Amino acid sequence: MLMHHQYASKVSTEEVELLFSEIDRTDVASWNVLISFFTSQRDVIRVLRLFNEMHSIKARSWNIETLTVVISALAKTASLFNGEGMHCLIVKTGFCDDILLTSLLDFYAKCGRLETSVQLFREIRYKSNITWGAMMLAFIQNGSSVDVISLFRQMQAKDHDISPEIWRNLIDAYANLGALKSGKVVHGYLIRDLLNGSVKDNVHLETSILNMYLRCGYMSSAKACFERMPIKDVVAWTTMIEGLGSHGFGFEALSYFNLMMQERVQPNSVTFLSLLSACSHSGLVTEGCNIYYSMKWGFGIEPGQRGMLDEALAIILKMIVLPDSRIWGAFLSASRVYGNRRFGEYAAERLLELEPHNAGYYTLLSNIKASVGRWNEVEELRRVMNEMDLKKKPGWSCIEALRRLSRAIQEFG
Repeated sequence: MLMHHQYASKVSTEEVELLFSEIDRTDVASWNVLISFFTSQRDVIRVLRLFNEMHSIKARSWNIETLTVVISALAKTASLFNGEGMHCLIVKTGFCDDILLTSLLDFYAKCGRLETSVQLFREIRYKSNITWGAMMLAFIQNGSSVDVISLFRQMQAKDHDISPEIWRNLIDAYANLGALKSGKVVHGYLIRDLLNGSVKDNVHLETSILNMYLRCGYMSSAKACFERMPIKDVVAWTTMIEGLGSHGFGFEALSYFNLMMQERVQPNSVTFLSLLSACSHSGLVTEGCNIYYSMKWGFGIEPGQRGMLDEALAIILKMIVLPDSRIWGAFLSASRVYGNRRFGEYAAERLLELEPHNAGYYTLLSNIKASVGRWNEVEELRRVMNEMDLKKKPGWSCIEALRRLSRAIQEFG
């Protein structure tokens, strides 16, 4: 069983399903591991399908662990309708324990049903640090940071041992409230406990402290915290870059990114989003464009998240020198690949303003409008093309157009 769990965490979907099919006697534990794998892949449809398959096989039934894993999968995608159905099944069957209730608490919090989370919290008889932490996180996620502080005081009154995760939630609440003084008191307490060993080094806790100082605009303390961190993972570096950028220190954000590269810490999509935001806030147009174009070609990260397109558009609009067709063409390419029709349409219209006699751009804009059924506008574009006697050059195709745009991106970068 352990081999099956380790195998599932490292291989592809096809390999996991093949291994499962080759098991002579699949028990509940094997099904749970398979469901856990698809939970990690955020494949809720497959998770529900597997659970229904288990439910239909009378010889094998699910257990509390199965229900907990399924609820966790639904929480990842905030599938309220399916989650409420599972909750009804739990109530009907009576299969429940404190761990499952905590999973339900987390699920409803992620769906914005904070009142239900609070009710479930009250029903849990033996509240572990995980339960308290889940409730604190539920308050944070739903904008009730003041309640986090109240909950922490309840823990202190009950003389609970405070885990690093609880401290982290408390500091995040202070960061959201801008309560710098209270946050500094907690930081001082933690420094003392780190020195005497009662609280072990924890990169996530240290990153939350760093974020608190950054959110409160206390940049000198933030830099000092960052320098003292013995381990700086990608989250810590990204937090520092995002914090500097949000306060208008774009050049410093880029400097920290260069240091990150020197330390051989691999950036992720959030790192690049933070860099784009920093460049946008500081008016660093050239640097922002270079970052945007280097994401795919230098680091193999597709710039397709909505936030990245937003920041890229902000950088383009702030350019002192008017952006040329290569820039708008690259932006159009990214918008089309990731299905953002509104941005794609805007980029295509800018391209037509720059090159009004380019039949290819008329065709691209026509295709975008056709994809959302705006046929009247498609006909109008075709009428304009006919009046201007514009014809698409032979030999062009969608693939060729994208190749040309890709070459333009490489030449620009």
